[in-house]
Amino acid sequence: MAEKQEYVQSELFTQSTENSGYKPTTIRNSFFLRIRGYEKAMLIIMGLVLISIISFSMGVENGKRNAFMSNSISAQAGFTIQVATFKNKELALHHAQLLKKSGLAPMIFAKGNYIILCVGKFSNQESGQPLLMQLQKTYAGSRIRRL
Repeated sequence: MAEKQEYVQSELFTQSTENSGYKPTTIRNSFFLRIRGYEKAMLIIMGLVLISIISFSMGVENGKRNAFMSNSISAQAGFTIQVATFKNKELALHHAQLLKKSGLAPMIFAKGNYIILCVGKFSNQESGQPLLMQLQKTYAGSRIRRL
């Protein structure tokens, strides 16, 4: 009835010859080996979202800094002479070319549905008065305005 076993069965608690104490064996797995595949995907997606938010906020701060710098530059040259306002872009570009040929530096700004043609940059209104008098001969509605 009792059959002879072909293999030796280990005992539950073996005594070692070196130490008589119990030493549990630890399995060393890294963190990423213990989590499942879909959990890895979710962690990667969350990391990408976090990186995107941080880079976007850094871009916004950089844009604010650039806008502040351009505002400080325009504050140094705070006035210009508004020559005319157009609805037609081609007409505004034609008048800008005429002003450029006469040796002036025209600037074109879009404001809503209108295109504003300006000439020169001045630190105060008094420095632009001589050019304003010259331009009013050709463009009757010219005026000095803030940039």
